[in-house]
Amino acid sequence: MFLALTASALAAEPTVTLTHLRGGVYVVEDSFFSAENGAVYIGEDHVTVIGATWTPQTAELLAGEIAEVTDLPITEVIDTNYHPDRAGGNGYFARIGASIVSTRLTHDLIASDWDKVVAWMIDNGLGTYPVLPAVLPDTVHDGDFDLQDGSVQAFYLGPSHTPDGIFVWFPDENVLYGNCILKQRLGNLAFADLAEYPSTLKKLKALNLPIETIIAGHYAPLHGPELVDQYLELLERASNR
Repeated sequence: MFLALTASALAAEPTVTLTHLRGGVYVVEDSFFSAENGAVYIGEDHVTVIGATWTPQTAELLAGEIAEVTDLPITEVIDTNYHPDRAGGNGYFARIGASIVSTRLTHDLIASDWDKVVAWMIDNGLGTYPVLPAVLPDTVHDGDFDLQDGSVQAFYLGPSHTPDGIFVWFPDENVLYGNCILKQRLGNLAFADLAEYPSTLKKLKALNLPIETIIAGHYAPLHGPELVDQYLELLERASNR
């Protein structure tokens, strides 16, 4: 997150958009604060949101976009890491009755570090971000988990952009949500584990998933599977500076 901390002042009026990719997968582009990308999965009887967006206000905008394409209820929202671009909208989704889902690690980091990371963000260029209270996930998994009868598969491979970031795999569509872990530029590394980051990506490669499309967490949203190697190369260059 927090990739272009001064860019928002120069940007056009921010928006939250929802674009169909294929099957049940939709791409979320949230241009508030520092632009981020999420995902939505529309299943047979309910909707899963991947990434809660920045704030309750952006979450409500996303819910409005979802209502334009389906009458199905939003019943679950995955916090893909503990940072505000992935969990800031929890309050809105909790109010409409959706379950907030995460790993144990993400839950515990929101509980312990939320105020600190919000303060860091405001101090580092996003001074317009509101001082939101933490809203903890209410459905917590000790390991990997599946939703939508296996059509949404969340898994953790190790520290990367944050200690807790997860990937989300959509097997029916061969789409991987790369979270803040994968993107076309290095982005913010203030919370990254640079020693373990390459190992985490190598574990992803070793899974040999039949990836056709990666949704990146920031910058341009859509990429091919080559994004994994491209980001590994960026990390290697950074480590050699």
